[in-house]
Amino acid sequence: MKINAINRKGIYFIIGFALQLVALLMMALDPEPHGFGMLTLGVGSIVLMTGILLPVFGMVSIRSMDEWPAYFKKEPLQNAGLLIVFFTSFITYLLTLEPTASLWDCSEMIAAAYKLQVPHTPGTPLTLLMGRLFSMLALGDVTRVAWYVNLMSAFFSAGAVGFTFLISWYLGGKLFKNQRVLFAGSFGGALCLAFSDSFWFSAVEAETYGPSIFCMMLLIWLSKEGSKLSETDQQKRIKLLSYLTGLSYCVHPMCILVLPVCFLIWRGNMSFNWKSIAISFGLGVASILIISKVVAVDLFEWIFRLDLLLVNNWYFPFYSGLFLLALLVASITFIVWNKFPVSRIVVTSAMLVIAGFTPYIMLFVRSAQHPPINEFSPSNLAKIKPYMNRESYPSRPLLYGPYFDAQIDEVSPKAKSYIVNEGRYEEVGEISTYHYQDDRMTILPRIYSNDHNHMETYRKWTNLSVGEKPRFGDNLTFMWKYQLGHMYGRYMMWNFAGRSSDVQHAEWLTPWKGLANRSAIDYNRANNQYFMIPILLGLLGFIIQSKKDRNGFMTQLSFFLITGVLLVMYLNGTPNEPRERDYIYVGSYVAFSIWIGLGIMSLSHIVKNKKVVYLSAFIAFCVPAWMFYQNLDDHNRSNRTFQIDHARNVLNSCDEGAVLFTGADNDTFPLWYLQEVEDFRTDVRVMVLSYFNADWYINQLSRAYYDSPPFNLTLKYNENQYGPYEPLYIREVMNSPISWGKYMDALKADNPQLKVKNASGDYYHFLPSKQISLTTSKGPIDFSVKANYLAKNELAILDLLYSNGWDRPIYFNYTSMNSINIDIQPYLSQEGMIYKWTPHRSSSEGTQMNLEKSYENLVKNADYSNLANEDIYFNQEDYEARMIAPIKFAFNQLIRSYLEQDNRRRAEELANFAYQKLYFEHLKPSYADVQLGHVFLLLKREKESEELINRVFLYYYDRLSLQLASAEAISRNDLLVLQESAPLLRDTNLIQKYQKLVSKLSN
Repeated sequence: MKINAINRKGIYFIIGFALQLVALLMMALDPEPHGFGMLTLGVGSIVLMTGILLPVFGMVSIRSMDEWPAYFKKEPLQNAGLLIVFFTSFITYLLTLEPTASLWDCSEMIAAAYKLQVPHTPGTPLTLLMGRLFSMLALGDVTRVAWYVNLMSAFFSAGAVGFTFLISWYLGGKLFKNQRVLFAGSFGGALCLAFSDSFWFSAVEAETYGPSIFCMMLLIWLSKEGSKLSETDQQKRIKLLSYLTGLSYCVHPMCILVLPVCFLIWRGNMSFNWKSIAISFGLGVASILIISKVVAVDLFEWIFRLDLLLVNNWYFPFYSGLFLLALLVASITFIVWNKFPVSRIVVTSAMLVIAGFTPYIMLFVRSAQHPPINEFSPSNLAKIKPYMNRESYPSRPLLYGPYFDAQIDEVSPKAKSYIVNEGRYEEVGEISTYHYQDDRMTILPRIYSNDHNHMETYRKWTNLSVGEKPRFGDNLTFMWKYQLGHMYGRYMMWNFAGRSSDVQHAEWLTPWKGLANRSAIDYNRANNQYFMIPILLGLLGFIIQSKKDRNGFMTQLSFFLITGVLLVMYLNGTPNEPRERDYIYVGSYVAFSIWIGLGIMSLSHIVKNKKVVYLSAFIAFCVPAWMFYQNLDDHNRSNRTFQIDHARNVLNSCDEGAVLFTGADNDTFPLWYLQEVEDFRTDVRVMVLSYFNADWYINQLSRAYYDSPPFNLTLKYNENQYGPYEPLYIREVMNSPISWGKYMDALKADNPQLKVKNASGDYYHFLPSKQISLTTSKGPIDFSVKANYLAKNELAILDLLYSNGWDRPIYFNYTSMNSINIDIQPYLSQEGMIYKWTPHRSSSEGTQMNLEKSYENLVKNADYSNLANEDIYFNQEDYEARMIAPIKFAFNQLIRSYLEQDNRRRAEELANFAYQKLYFEHLKPSYADVQLGHVFLLLKREKESEELINRVFLYYYDRLSLQLASAEAISRNDLLVLQESAPLLRDTNLIQKYQKLVSKLSN
C-alpha cells in the first residue's frame, strides 16, 4: 500500500511536470504573432495550470479525501458557518463588482492576464495564469473579460474570508467549548474582515491581494497542528506546504510572509516554551529570507554568472550555465540524500519550493515572443536576473543608511547591465551605488531620501527647521509618527474604527464625531463611522487570548506584526506617495479580524450567564452588518465605467497611426486595457514617458504591433540596445543652435569631439548647446533644453520626430507634457484632453488650441453618460480631481477661446453641453464651477450662473465652517475657491454668510 502511494505520488509529479513542459513548448512554438494563438491562450494555458495543480493532488492523501463526508457530518455547525460566510461575502462582492477595468494596476493586470503578457516586476505569473483562465469564461465577449477577471479576485477574497472563519474557530476552540459561541465569534470576525474598508476595496477589482490573502490563509490552515500528525503524514504535509509556498510566491511574494506563523501554528498545543517559540519563529524568518533572496533572486544570478562565463569565455551556447548549475545541484542533492538520510525531508522541501517557481518560466517564454506589454523584457538570462532582483527600482536602506542631508563621498558600481548581442553577452552599463559621509550615517535610517519634497515632509513631521541637521531622535520621531502612525496605524483605524473621507491623508473617526449627515452638500460617501466597536472587540480578543492561550497568542501576534508593523519597517517608505497604501497591510487586518472574533467569543468569559450566547450572536451579526451599511455606498462599483469611457475618449482623440506619450499609471493602463482586451484603436502606440528611458522600451517602437506599423529610430544600435546615452549632459561650447540631424549623425558615428572624460576616466557624450534646431519637411523647429542635461527619453522623442517627420502624429497628455525638460509647449496644440506636436509655433509661450478638434473630441467623440448616475460613487482622488475636474477645465478653456473669437453661439452651445453632462449635484463642485458660472453671466444666463455659484459657495462655506469649528487647519484651496465665488453671489443671505465667515477667519 505504501508502494502504491509512493507510485501514485510519483506519477502525479511526472505527469504534472510533463504537462508543464508540453504547455511551455506549445507557448514557445505558437506561430501567431507575439504568441497570441490558441497554443498559448487556449490549450497551453489549460494544460499548464493542470500540470501545476497535479502534484498537489499527488501529495493529498486519498484516505483524508475519503474522510471528508464524515468530517462534514462531524462538524455540521462549523461547516455551515463556513458556507454562510463564504457565500455572504462572495455574493456581496458579486453585487458590487466593478464591471470593467479599474484604475491603478488593475487595468494593467487585466490586459496582461488576458493575453499572458509581462507586467511590471515581480510579475505574479500564477495570478496572470489564473486571470487568463477566468477571462475564458467571457466566451469571447471582450467587454465581459474585465468582469470575469475581477470575479477571480472576488472568489479568492471570499475564500480568504472562509479561512478566516475556520482559523478563528480553531483558535477560539482552545479557549471556549460552546460551539454556538465559537460560531458567533468566527462568523462576526470573518464578516468584519469581509466588509472592512481595504479588504472589500481590493475584493471587487482585479488585484493580486485577494488571491494572495487566500494563499496565506491556506498555508496557515494546512500548517495547523502539524506536530500531531504521524511522522509519515508530517512529511507529506511538509512537502505539500513546500510546493504550495513556491506557488504562492508566484501569486505574490507577500504570501510567504506567513511562514513564521506556519511554523508556530504547526506546534499546536505543545507546552509553552520561549525557546521553542523563538526557534519556530526564527525558522520561519529564515525560510522567508532563503526563498525571497536565494531562490527568487540569487539562483537566477548564479545561473547568469555561470552562463556569462561559459558563453563569453568558452563559447558555449546560451543557457549552458542553467544546465551546468542544474547538474551541480543534482549531484550535490544526490550526495546529501545518500550520505545524510536525516536531511532528506529538507532537501525534498527545498526542491519542491523551487518546483513551485515554474510559473515564472511561462513569463520568460512569453517575453521572448515580444508581446506589446513586455515590461523590462525578461526574455533571456541577462534580463531575467535584473527583473527578478527588481534592479530597475531604487533601493531603500533598512538597518544602516544616510540621513537626508548626507553628502555623497563615493560612487561605485552595484551591478552591471548586459544584453545579448552577436552570440555573446555584452556589457552596456552599470547600476551605481552611493556611499555617504560616515558621520551622517545612522542605524535604522528612516529619513534618508534627499528628494526636495521628501525633505520638506521630513522637516514637517520632525519639526526640523531648514538647515538644521537631523539626529537619531528625529529618525525615530518620523518612524513613529509618520511611518507607523500616519501610514499604518491610521489605516488600521480606518478599517476598524472609522474613516472621515477618501481624500488623501484623511483621518480616522473617533466615536464622538458621530454620524455624518448624508444629506449635507459636502457629504463624502467614504465617511464611515464604526464607533470603534470592531477595534474594542479586537483588543478584547487580544487580551483574553494573551492570558488564556499563549501559544495561540504568539501565533496571532506574529501574524499581525509580520504583515503590519514589521512590514512597515522593512518597506521603509518615503513620504508623498501618489495614493494611500492601506492595501499593502491587509494581512494584518486579517489577523486583527481573528482577534475580533475571539473578542466576541470572550463575552462569554466576562459575562457569566448562559444567555450571553445571545449577546454574542447579536454582536456577531450587528457589527459586520453595520460595517456593511456604512461601507456599501462607497464600495459599490457595480455600474462604474467612466474610467474606461474616458480612456476611450483619449484614444479616439488621436489621429490614425499616432504615438501618445502618457505619464503615469491611471492615464496609461486603462488605454492598454482597451487596446489589448477590447481591441480598440490598436493603431495608436501608447508610450509611458517614465519607461522611455529604458532601451528595451524605446526599441518597442521599432516593432509592429496590431495596426501600428514600426517607427523609424536613427540612434538604435541593435535589437536590444538603443544607444549608450545616459544622459547627454550639456557643455555649452556653441552659442548658436545646433542642427539636430547633424548632431544625431555624429552621435551615432561616435564622434570623439562629442565625448569628454570624467573624473573617473570614463568617457561620456555631451550636448554642445541648449539651443536646438530640428529641420523637418514642414520647416525648422527651434527650441531649447530647460535642464542641464537631455534625458534619454527626451533624446528618443527628438529622434522619433526627426526620423519619422510628420508622417506619424505625436501626442502628449497633460502629465507627460509637463514632465519633459524641452520647451516644446509653443509647438503643442490642445485637442481636447491631449496635445498634438505641430510644426507651427504659437505666438505665445503657452500651448495653442485647435478649437474644432477640441470641440469634436470633447463633445462628439466623448461619452459622459456614466457621470449622470447618482448611485455611482466617484471618489475625490482618482475621479473628481484627476479626471472630472480636468475635463471641466478643458471645456471652460474651449468656451473662453470661442468667446475670444466672438463666436457666442458655439460658446453657449458648449456651456449648455458641459452644464448638462458634467455638473451634477452628486459630483463635488470645484473652481471649474466658478469659471462656468462666470461664463453663464457673460452669456446672460443668470439662472444657471446662480445655481452653479450658490452650490459651489455653500459647499466650501460648509467645509470651512467645519474646519473652524473643529479647530482644523484651514484648507487654502477651499478658501481660494470660496473667495473666487463670493464676488459672483447675488443672494444677500449668502453674501452675509460670507462676510461673517471672513470675520471669523480674520479673528
